[in-house]
Amino acid sequence: MECARVAAGLPGGLVHAGSREFLTGRGLPESGAFLDFGVIGEGPLRDFPSGAERLYVLGETQYRAPFAVVGGLVLLNGVTGEVFLGDGGARRDLLASGLPSLAGLVREIDAVADGALRADALDGRRGPAVVAEVMAGARARMRELDPALFDRPAAAPPAHWDTALLVRALGWGALPGGPDGPAYAIGRELVEELAALTDEEDGPGLVHRYRPESLPDALLHGPTRHLLTEIGLPTGGAVFGACAEPLVTMEQAYPEYFDGEEHRPYQRGFLALGDWPANLTIALDGVTGRLELPDWYDDGQPEAYLNRDLSALLYALWTYGRLRAEWERWEGRSSRETWAVFDPQSLLSTVVDGLVEAVDPAAFASPGCSWRLLAEDGHLGGLLG
Repeated sequence: MECARVAAGLPGGLVHAGSREFLTGRGLPESGAFLDFGVIGEGPLRDFPSGAERLYVLGETQYRAPFAVVGGLVLLNGVTGEVFLGDGGARRDLLASGLPSLAGLVREIDAVADGALRADALDGRRGPAVVAEVMAGARARMRELDPALFDRPAAAPPAHWDTALLVRALGWGALPGGPDGPAYAIGRELVEELAALTDEEDGPGLVHRYRPESLPDALLHGPTRHLLTEIGLPTGGAVFGACAEPLVTMEQAYPEYFDGEEHRPYQRGFLALGDWPANLTIALDGVTGRLELPDWYDDGQPEAYLNRDLSALLYALWTYGRLRAEWERWEGRSSRETWAVFDPQSLLSTVVDGLVEAVDPAAFASPGCSWRLLAEDGHLGGLLG
């Protein structure tokens, strides 16, 4: 990881000896944990007007509040060595008690994401319980790195870090599948949590597992058969609420759309698997496992491709669902009652498109893909709007 060091001299007002030594020696990571410190290596540290305090700009967040031109500022107190998150005004939140702990916290957050990419990490275990385990371990190490920040009596939880940790930890939800297997090795626990995230009037949704004999012979894709019978689908909600058994073809379910003038007529033999926004139905190719959308209302829109297979769709929905649940936790003014500057919804709205896209990049590959259309729908506010 590249480090940003001050090479153009330090301002005289920065009198905290430890900070001076750190900035010219070890330096901060150039970026990490959704923070950018590239400005450190571009020239003298910029003063931040703050009255009697001596504050200097170390960098900015890689997320920003809606309609803001730049992200929040990372500010160093030149007397105490404390680091703050600011919004350009007088308000600020403590981000770290010093530069060494700030660097350690950044590296800890990024190590969580890096570890998820190693198939042998934690002996290959993945799923919501592992996400919780990874987050608990990271929180404990972060507290050791900066006890003055995390153990302040009668204080709000530290700004920024827990939201950043959640985002990075979602990579521990599932491992990619093998070349001949599903896109992801989805476990039962992930589908069960996805069902629990479903907001139903009668409580959280349940999981439906198909009886092997109820699956049609046309469903030849082995990984999809295994997923439907052994892992299951989350009932309730807008996507798999019906969970019809047995599965029927698109033509059987919607004969009115297959009258000889339909677009994408090859989908008539696909299986109708679930519902999708804009009153569309998810069409499952029983041979390849690929998920598509029909073209019932517009000429070529959306494009046919939805997801590589059912495992990719479930992992994308789970990733979105976890972010959505965290977004809803901070609806209203609750974040402003907790922090002066930090807004977790700003971070979440910045990262959601990229996280869902990373699950299945082809689902965002062109402007006509349904996932991209949903993400860029300004009227609905994007994926989290």
